[in-house]
Amino acid sequence: MIYRKALTSELSNTAGGAFTVLFSIVVTIGLVRILNQTAGGRYDTGSILEVVAYTSLVNLPALISLALFLAVLMTLNRYWRDSEMFVWFSAGGLSLASWIRPVLKFTIPIVFLVAACSIVISPWSRSQIQSYRDRFAQKEDVTKLSSGRFIEAKSGRQVFFLEQVDQERGNVETLLLVELKKDGSRSVLTSKKGHLETKPNGDRYVILQDGRKYETDPSGLGASVSDFGEYEVRLDSSPTSQVSSARVNAMPFKELLESKNRKAPAEIFWRLSWPLIALNLAILGIPLSYNNPRSLKYYGQTAAVLIFILYLNGLSIFQTWITQGKVGIYSAMLYMNVPVALLSAYLFYRLMTLNVGHFDARIWGFLTKAFRVAAAKRAEKKDKK
Repeated sequence: MIYRKALTSELSNTAGGAFTVLFSIVVTIGLVRILNQTAGGRYDTGSILEVVAYTSLVNLPALISLALFLAVLMTLNRYWRDSEMFVWFSAGGLSLASWIRPVLKFTIPIVFLVAACSIVISPWSRSQIQSYRDRFAQKEDVTKLSSGRFIEAKSGRQVFFLEQVDQERGNVETLLLVELKKDGSRSVLTSKKGHLETKPNGDRYVILQDGRKYETDPSGLGASVSDFGEYEVRLDSSPTSQVSSARVNAMPFKELLESKNRKAPAEIFWRLSWPLIALNLAILGIPLSYNNPRSLKYYGQTAAVLIFILYLNGLSIFQTWITQGKVGIYSAMLYMNVPVALLSAYLFYRLMTLNVGHFDARIWGFLTKAFRVAAAKRAEKKDKK
């Protein structure tokens, strides 16, 4: 009981420290990236901190899983280095497998936390980021309109030029608008005065008054000229219609289950995989923490880093295969998690039977017997010469 209480305390401290370091690194990298995107016009300068916070929440499942893995690995590795593990072994003949229960007692609540972050918090954070991005993308082309400048709208399909803009009253003077339509025709509108107006559904319009419209055919061979008393030009689409079309990775889990999108199963797999990854890595950290003073000091840590990278790559690969229809969700979970569980079982077996002949060593010896015999005969011939 003393060891288990000490283990829980040390695991908590190590996991907290590892998570703090990892989270700080992610926040710093995210801040730099978002500042760069803000300078490129993707976000409003007033929403930088909110976007950084939401971006950090998106990465919580991976960060918590990695922090848990490092906590188990580093804590038990210290037990091996300081010979505390041998005290555990000598206390009533306990084995390495006896560590599974106390480690699971610490791990299970964190696995549920990872599940909550993966299924609820991360998608919600993505939807908030997308909402900020959409609101800024449709944010008043009105505020982008300024006196004496050419301003693009609708991805370059509209170009405005206003000689004078009164932002407070919403009045414009001497407006020139060039618009490229989807059928290839072009229209040029000129007006001496107008005003800005927002409709009840959120759409924004420039209302032109007493102007003229020049329109060319898609072939460019014909043109028409017409005068108008009042003409409405929409600047952007309604914010509500844009925000409602959320991406698959930002959908709530219930909507994701009902979605017909071909990417929905891959997203379900991604969200459900993180709790299993956290559990598998925590168990795997027990045998990987083994430290032999006569062997390489950091081989366990190196193997842990490689396994985590392979796990992440496997997660992305299986997600792509599910999207392409090559494999199902349950099959992908088995193919990705069962090998890691088998690796954990094998490492437990090897460490718990260090002084016993292993079946794999016997198989390897049988396979290489012919080479060893040939090498012995060659050495014997050299000795005779």
